[in-house]
Amino acid sequence: MLKEMDHRYIDEHSVAQRYVGNALEPQERVEFETHLVDCQECTDRVLLAEMFHARKAEEDLPLRARLAARVKPWQMAVIFALTVLLLTAIPALLVPVLLRWLH
Repeated sequence: MLKEMDHRYIDEHSVAQRYVGNALEPQERVEFETHLVDCQECTDRVLLAEMFHARKAEEDLPLRARLAARVKPWQMAVIFALTVLLLTAIPALLVPVLLRWLH
């Protein structure tokens, strides 16, 4: 058995963060999970550590993947439609201007 799983030990050994990162030894994990059952403070620590862990994982993604994860399907459809409109409208507008300029 490890040292008593109290808040001092949890703080000194970053147990909540290591728990979220799946970096605890099996026995330490069991003891921490047993402690979590009755400890709202440590449950909150785990939730906070999960939020930071998820944010860090998201920050490691390329910009394109982060944007794709945030854009809703209807927003993607609007962006696609506007892109198609611009790509077809610009040449249609520029050709007459260029023809006039060349004559």
